[in-house]
Formats: sequence, C-alpha cells, structure tokens
Amino acid sequence: MSVIDSTTKVYLVGAGPGNPCLLSKKAERCIQQADVILYDQLVHPFILQLSRPDAEWVHVGKTPYTKYIRQERINELLVEKSQTYRRVVRLKGGDPAIFGRVAEEVDTLREHGIDFEIVPGITAASAAISQLGRGLTERQVSTNITFTTGHFKDGVENEIDITTLENGGTLAIYMGVKRLPFLMDEIMTKVGIDYPVAVIFNATRPNQQIIGGSVMTIAEKIAQLPERPGPGVTIVGEVVRNVEAIKPAMNMEPQMVLLTGNRTRCIDVAYDIFEQGGAALIDDRATSELHQSQHEILTAWLEQYTFTEQQTIE
Repeated sequence: MSVIDSTTKVYLVGAGPGNPCLLSKKAERCIQQADVILYDQLVHPFILQLSRPDAEWVHVGKTPYTKYIRQERINELLVEKSQTYRRVVRLKGGDPAIFGRVAEEVDTLREHGIDFEIVPGITAASAAISQLGRGLTERQVSTNITFTTGHFKDGVENEIDITTLENGGTLAIYMGVKRLPFLMDEIMTKVGIDYPVAVIFNATRPNQQIIGGSVMTIAEKIAQLPERPGPGVTIVGEVVRNVEAIKPAMNMEPQMVLLTGNRTRCIDVAYDIFEQGGAALIDDRATSELHQSQHEILTAWLEQYTFTEQQTIE
C-alpha cells in the first residue's frame, strides 16, 4: 500500500440543504481548495463549480431504492484518493453527522492514519422549518426534538422512536416519505393524537414544495401528488400547526439560468440568482481548462437540465 503524505487531509464537508447561499464559509473554502471532491447525489451541481477547474470530481451518490455505489467502496475511494492528493473533500448533502454515515468513513480514515476534519452543514430539518418561519423548538409548545430516519437497510420495517411526541416535542423524520403510511399508523397507534404534520420537499431550493396535514391525513395527501417532487423531510408536532396557512407560495416556474464564460466571474452572478430564488449552472468548457472528470460530468448535466435563460458573462 502506498505511503500517505503526512500533509494529506480529508475534509468531510456538509453541503447543506442544496441552496449554495447556505454553505458555511469553511465548507466553501474546502471546496475551493480541494484537489478531488467525492460528492453525493443531493449536492447541487453549482456547489461543485466553486472548486478549481483542475479538481477531480467523483460521483459517489446513493439514490434510495436503486442500485448505487456501496459505502464500503466509498471508504476505499477515500483511502485511494488520499494516496494521490493532499486535499480530499467528501461532500455530503445536509450535515455529514446526521444520517450521513460519517462514523464509518472516520473509522476508515483513522485505521489508515489519515488526518481528517468534519465540517458541519445545515441539516434538512433546520432548513425545512426555516421555510415556515418557525423553529424546531418553541417555548411552551415544543421543548425537545428527535431526529430519526424512516429508511432502514434492506427495507426492514423497524419502528421509529416517537417518545419525543409523547413528551410534547417535535419529531423530524428523514428519508421516510415512501414509508409514510406505516410511520403515521405507528404514531397514531402508540400516541393516539392526530398531530400536525408537514412534508417539505427540496427545502430551500427553487422547486421547494410543502404539504401540510396531520397524522391521519398526510399520507393520502402525498399519495395524491402526480409524482414525488424529490427528497423530503417530515416534521411532526405542534411547531408545524396551520402549515397550509403560513407556508410560502410554491414557485411554479423556477428560474434555471445557464451562465457561459469564465467560472470565477460567473460565480458572483450565480449567487445573485440563487439569492433571488432561482438556480444557475456554469458552462465554462470553452473558457476554463477543466479536469476531464469535470468536463464529462458538466456535459451530462447540460443534457439533463432545461434552462429558462442563458447569459454570457464577459
């Protein structure tokens, strides 16, 4: 096995809920300085474009209910890239320490004597509740919060921890939309209270969608959607009361702008677009000397996305 340089460091970075404006300054600096980025499925493409044009991009995304790269292989890649590069970034959606399997990756790095640092990100539940102008806790309403996952390995129907609801708190369920009928039945059976429920899809992104209901009604409301809008977090408890009355209007025609020109100059324009509720992607294939991996991935993105506008940045 190759000897790993003592100056090599792996950064396990949280990319937040998807809106690049919500990246931490530390996360942004790690991406900018990275030699290689191993990124997840839910990381917004623009966030990768904050990197140097010569940085290698490696997609290690795991899409639920489909065949995907196994965690063991991701662990191996972290070690392999550390033998070649000095600054390795493992970029995860949300916060890497909340259902991000960061412990397994840290164990691997420790076993191989590789220096590392965890860079927190805004987690999905915090991002979701912010869109309602509420908090996950609220004085005299909810004084505790439990984060749980509704998705278990091999589709096992494990029970979730709902003790926080029994104590007047808030329950945030990650990756549980597919099992929502089972989860809501479990809550009703154990607690017997028809709590308010909100499911927030694509929180903080232009295509965000919020569905409000209760333990008894939410599963049917989600089932009536023509298609699942994307990744969603489910919040149960009084902090999501009256959701339909307070939720922001859905953006029916989200802006997606293609920016062409030098990457550095395009980034500032892209941030402005995100601040205004839109999204952007930069095509700098003709103006930057891109790493082959970036060129290939960017080309695939451009075939995948539909753009509402194109701007050339001089």
